[in-house]
This record gives sequence, C-alpha cells and structure tokens, in this order.
Amino acid sequence: MSAARKVPPGFAPFDLSLLQVDTVVDFDIHLWAVNSGVPVLYRNKDLPFLEEHRQRLLQSDSGQVLIRKDNVATFNRYIERNLDRIIANPTLPTKAKAKILYQTSLHLVQDILEAPDAPENFKRSEDVVRNTIGYILHGKDSFHQLMSLTSYDYYTYTHSVNVCTIGLALAEQVGMRSQTELMDFGVGAIFHDVGKTKIPSSILRKRGPLTDEEWAQMRRHPELGVSLLDPQAPFSADSLAVILEHHERLDGSGYPKGKKEGEIHSFAKVAAIVDCFDALTTRRSYRDAVGSYPALKVMKGEVGSHFDSGYFSAFVRLLGK
Repeated sequence: MSAARKVPPGFAPFDLSLLQVDTVVDFDIHLWAVNSGVPVLYRNKDLPFLEEHRQRLLQSDSGQVLIRKDNVATFNRYIERNLDRIIANPTLPTKAKAKILYQTSLHLVQDILEAPDAPENFKRSEDVVRNTIGYILHGKDSFHQLMSLTSYDYYTYTHSVNVCTIGLALAEQVGMRSQTELMDFGVGAIFHDVGKTKIPSSILRKRGPLTDEEWAQMRRHPELGVSLLDPQAPFSADSLAVILEHHERLDGSGYPKGKKEGEIHSFAKVAAIVDCFDALTTRRSYRDAVGSYPALKVMKGEVGSHFDSGYFSAFVRLLGK
C-alpha cells in the first residue's frame, strides 16, 4: 500500500497473503475505492475463498484488502484457525510470520484474561503454542525475529506472550525437545499470570511500593491462577507447575509455598528466568525498562539463590546467538 493511500473510516487493511485458499471467510472482503473513497464490496462473508479469487485480487490490487472494523475480532479468529497454514507458507518471509504469530498470541491471551475458565481457550492455546514451537524450531533467525517484536510496555497479556515465546526457546535450549514437553511448558506459560485477573487493578498498577497487605494479595496470584482454570480442561501437571511455581526461588525465598531447589519443577525454573527478564526489560507504571545487558547483570547476582545456574547460562547463550 502506498504511503498516500488513506484507510477509509470504519475499515481496517490487511495483507492478501493472510487469506487462505479453500477456506470459508466469515467476514466481508472490500476493495480499495478508486475514485469515490467508498470501499467496494468484493466478496460476501460465509463464502469459500478459492484460488481464482486470490488471483483476481492479485491482478487488481496492491496486495491489501479491507474489512470493517467491527469484523476485526472475527478476522483475528480466522487467522488463528489458519495459523498452521500461514506459518508453513514458504513464500511468506520469516519476519512477516513472526508478526502474525505474535499478534495472534496477543489476541488469544487477551481473550484468556477476559474469560480464564472458558473451555475453548485451552484448545486455542494448544494450537497457538504448537505453531510457536514449529516457528521457533524452524531456524536460528526465527527466535530473534520474535524477540524483536516483544512489547517494551508491560501489560499482563504482552508479558504472558513474551514469557511463552522466549520460554519455549529457552526450554528447547536446555534440552526439553519433545513435543509433549514443549507443549506443556508453552500452555503453562500462556496461562502463568492468569491469577492476576483476581488481583485488584489498583495493586497491579500502583506506582509506589506495595504495602504488606497489598503484597500478600499479589503473592496469591499463582494459586488463584490454578484455581481459576476449568477443571474439565486437560491441563497437565507440568503445565500447572509453571503457573503455580514460577515465583518460587532456589533458596526458598519465593512464593506461594517457599519451595527450595529440589522441590521446584524444572519448567518453573525456566519460566522464572524468562518471567524476571521480561519484567525487567519492559516499562512498568513505577519505573522505566532496563536494557537486556543490565537486566542480565542484575539476574546474574541472583544465580544460585534465585535462578538455576545452568538454565541462566543457557539463557545468556540464547540471547547472544
């Protein structure tokens, strides 16, 4: 799309490459107007999108089409359903795949935080995690493309996606290479802060230090997270360990149970490193972000007492590749 082309009010543009051939598109597709300024309806929703339609669009436009803004949520779910095909597309650049994957993950986690016990969110999280694993393991450049997209402003939903994305790369780096291990870790990481939905926003967004009472409430979020999840959803014990133990520390100074090194799940030890790193390197309401190197320097001082030395060394290597 040229820089001079203005998006009409009430519409949003998207790349034609996101439309998958032989799927039913559940939103209307509009074309850019040539003269009138009013987008032209190209294809109604709930109709199959075929190769002939894609070719026609390629010949008539610049690679982007329009949807109504009130269809954006529907469009996001369409992308999520077809994410495997998008990630597998050999003609789509790695950077473009990273952006699509990251944005899809953000939309998912926002839905999870709005309805943490919705049964369908577990299946959705599995699909997104599976595609994230496939993308990260595709090549050494893939992880760093995703890292370049991570938000520098801290929100629970961006933080959850960052911990899942970076955590999966670290889990693979330290030898957790089976699909089952990576899936269980990734699902746990996506949901790891879901308990914060039960913490008052006045505490989560407070600019100054928390009082003892507020801190006691904050320390409940891992247990609240586990209790929130639908008991019918098949969360594994390994996934739940990420949620429950990601704030435990090797010397027993963590929470909620004060577990020590030998009692903490290996998945939680990985999550703890990434959770801390992302918290340090994103802006908070009460402080600016810290750069990657200063963050690692702070964390290095806590290796052995808070963080596993082998996992931390692997994390440093991962970031340095």
